[in-house]
Amino acid sequence: MARKTNYESVFSFTRGSIVQAAYREPEIPAYAGNPLQEALPPILNTDQVIMKLQHFPDYDESQRNATEELRYLLIHESMRFFGPSNIHLDLYRRFNNVIRIGYAARNPMALVTYVPLRGAYSFDQYADQPQLAPHEFLSTAQGFSIAGISGAGKSFSIDRVLRLFPQVIHHGEFRGRPFTHSQIVWLKIDCPFDGNPRGLCISFLKALDALLGTRYRFEYVKPRQIQTELLSDMTTAAANHYIGVLVIDEIQRLSVAKSGGAEILLNFFIQLVNEIGIPVVLVGTYKALQILSRQFSQMRRGTGQGDLIWDRMQNDEEWQKFVKKLFRAQYTRKNFSPDDRAGESSENNNDSSGKKKKTLSDVLYDESQGITDLAVKLYMFAQERAIDSGKEIVNESIIRSVAKDKFKTLKPVLTAIREGNERALNTWDDVYPAAVRKYLELHSKRGHEVDVKGHLASAPEIQAILRNNKSNALTDQQQSVPTTDTPEIQSPPEATASKNAEEKHKTKNEGVLPNLIADVDKNSDTAAYVALKEAGYVGVTNTGI
Repeated sequence: MARKTNYESVFSFTRGSIVQAAYREPEIPAYAGNPLQEALPPILNTDQVIMKLQHFPDYDESQRNATEELRYLLIHESMRFFGPSNIHLDLYRRFNNVIRIGYAARNPMALVTYVPLRGAYSFDQYADQPQLAPHEFLSTAQGFSIAGISGAGKSFSIDRVLRLFPQVIHHGEFRGRPFTHSQIVWLKIDCPFDGNPRGLCISFLKALDALLGTRYRFEYVKPRQIQTELLSDMTTAAANHYIGVLVIDEIQRLSVAKSGGAEILLNFFIQLVNEIGIPVVLVGTYKALQILSRQFSQMRRGTGQGDLIWDRMQNDEEWQKFVKKLFRAQYTRKNFSPDDRAGESSENNNDSSGKKKKTLSDVLYDESQGITDLAVKLYMFAQERAIDSGKEIVNESIIRSVAKDKFKTLKPVLTAIREGNERALNTWDDVYPAAVRKYLELHSKRGHEVDVKGHLASAPEIQAILRNNKSNALTDQQQSVPTTDTPEIQSPPEATASKNAEEKHKTKNEGVLPNLIADVDKNSDTAAYVALKEAGYVGVTNTGI
C-alpha cells in the first residue's frame, strides 16, 4: 500500500520584526493617503544599507592566547559575520522597489468613484465608457526570479535584506478613520520538497498563523479538499493581509513535482501578481532555470524588475574585500594576512620566472572556487588545524590539506569547475548553469533584462547573449518612439480635432448595430429604439412557450 504523503512534516519560514504602524509622509507624493505606504520605513541610501546589513562579531585580540577549547568555540562564533557587497545593495533596491510599487495600486482607503457617462441617452456604446479612477488601474506589482549556484549565500542574503523592512505592521486608525488591519510587508517560505501545491498552501497558512495568531490552517485546510480550492483560500488570505512581497525559496524543487504540479504553481504565482497585485519573487539554484525556461511564456509577465543570475564570485576586487573581512577574526597565536605569499620559505613575492606568486587569498579561491559558503568553512577548518598542529598560523599547506580532507565528496565538482569541464558539470545541475544559455536567449529575444553576477558574467558566450539582449531592448524602445525625420505639416487645431473625431467615430462605429442607427436623430430619445424595432432587432418574439 502506497504511503500517504504528509504535507505538514516540514515547515520553514523566515521571521522578522512586528511593529505598530507609525505613519510618515512618503518620499513620492503619489503614495500619500495610502496607509500601506505611509507605514513603511524611510528609503535607505547606500551608506545606510551597508551599515544596517553588515555584522561583525566582537573580536578581542587578547583571546588569541586563550585555551584551545575556547578558541575553537570563538572560531565558529566569528564565522557569523556578514559583509555586504554590490549584489546585496542591488537586492535591497529590488525589494524596496517591488514592495512600494506593488502597494501603489492597493490603497485600502480609496473610495470607489463613479465617472458619469457622457450623454446618458446616447447609443454610442463604444465612446461612452466609464473612466477608471486612479486607484482602479491594473496591478502595478513587479516580481522577479533569482537563480544561482548552490552555496553562494542567496537565501541568507535575502533574509538579511528583507529584515531591513518590518515583517508585520499592525494598524488601528489612519487619519481619523478606523483601519484595524495587520499588514504583512514580506513573507518568505520554502517550496515543499516534492513541489506539491497543497504543501505550499499549508506552509503559507501556517506562517500566517504563526505571525498573526490566526487559525487559517484549521479553517481552510479540510480533508479531501482539492488543491485549486486551497490555492483560492491562499489568495484570499494573502489579499486580506496586504502582503507586500511573497518570496518562494528552493523553487528548483518544482522539478520533482507530479505531472502538471509545476505549471499549476507557476500560473498561480502569476495570478497573485496580475489579479491582486502581490509581487512574487522566486529563488532557487540553477536547476530552477529549466523550470522557468519551460514556463517562460507565463513567468515573463511577472518579471518587471529583471531577473538575477547569481554565480560564484570572481577572483577580483570584490573577492579581495570579502577575504579581508573573513580574515578579520584570527585565533591562532601568530598573525597572518590574505596578502601573504603562498609557501612557507620564500624570500620574495616573485618566483624564478618573475611571475607574481599566489597569495593566501588566491589559494583560498582556488580551493573554494569562489563559492562563499565553502570559503568560510575552509577558513574555519584551517584555523582549527593550525591550532591542532601546533603551527599556530594559517598558510598554503594547511589550507590545501584541509580542502583535501574536508571536501572529499566535493572534490569531483570543484575539479570540474576549476578545469571548466562542462561534460562533467552537466551531472550537477545545481552548481552548473546548463540551462542558462537557453534561459538568457529566451529573455534576449523579447528584450527582457537579466542581470548576471559573479564568475559567469565573464564567460564570452554569456557576454555575447547579454549584449544581444541589450541590443534587442534598445530596438524595442526605438520602435515604440515615433520617427521625426520628416517634418509634418501641422493642421489648424479645429481641423485636427474634427479629423480625429471623424476617425474615432469611423473606427468605433463598425458592425451591424451602429450602421442601423448611424443616420437617426441623435436628439430624439426614441429614434434609436424605432430604428432597431423596424429592423426586427427589438420586439416580442414567440418562443412557443
